[in-house]
Amino acid sequence: MATTKPTVLLIPGAWHRGSTFEPVAKILREQGHEAETVTLPSVGGPSSTTAYDDARHIQETHLSNLVADGKEVIIVMHSYAGIPGTESVKGFARKDLAAEGKKGGVVGLVYIAAFLIPVGASVASFLPDGLNSFMTLKDDKMYPKNPREMFYGDLDDQAASKYLAEIVPHAPEAMNTPLTYAAYHDVPTSYILCARDVGFPLFAQQKIAGISGEGVVRTYTVDGGHFAMLSQPQAVADAIQDAATRLDKA
Repeated sequence: MATTKPTVLLIPGAWHRGSTFEPVAKILREQGHEAETVTLPSVGGPSSTTAYDDARHIQETHLSNLVADGKEVIIVMHSYAGIPGTESVKGFARKDLAAEGKKGGVVGLVYIAAFLIPVGASVASFLPDGLNSFMTLKDDKMYPKNPREMFYGDLDDQAASKYLAEIVPHAPEAMNTPLTYAAYHDVPTSYILCARDVGFPLFAQQKIAGISGEGVVRTYTVDGGHFAMLSQPQAVADAIQDAATRLDKA
């Protein structure tokens, strides 16, 4: 059993910087966790940035230092971040490090309305209608369609306006990067379902949460839209905390 609570890495999806997770990070810190937010290179970066570049950034900027200190880590991934977040676990799972006689490592994965997909798939290949249904290209940069409705439909106009102004373009190549490692087979995994998500409806989230097999992924449901970490930060933090608590009992 861990004597200290795991460090939580919080990774928002496309178009959003790490600060999007600060409301949840604040609550987790109050609960005794170290919590770090991550801004991926594909957010506002060159159009050629891939999900592998994002995964490498997670490893080099966060995981390497945490694991060197023997710390256990829970990675929380939102939307697109499910791809690079999953990929980043390669070589950092607790069971792999334990086999080398090392302490720490990734002990839990939490997906929030995120892409928990099979090896070989990418965001673009996994979506039935491809990328055109919810994003558009302009000057080699990718922008979301109807973000007020798709992302922030459960926020009031003032809050929605604030976050709309903070959206940045995303690297389109990241959406074509195939997953090479199914970390969810090696690390205890949970999925937070966002019941009021318009762009990624509940039934689709439930289906994707079952890809690993029946009973493999523990699910939680929060009464929020796609960015439930903004509209329901307490509920999201509580689900993460519960998932962390269950790791101690595993």
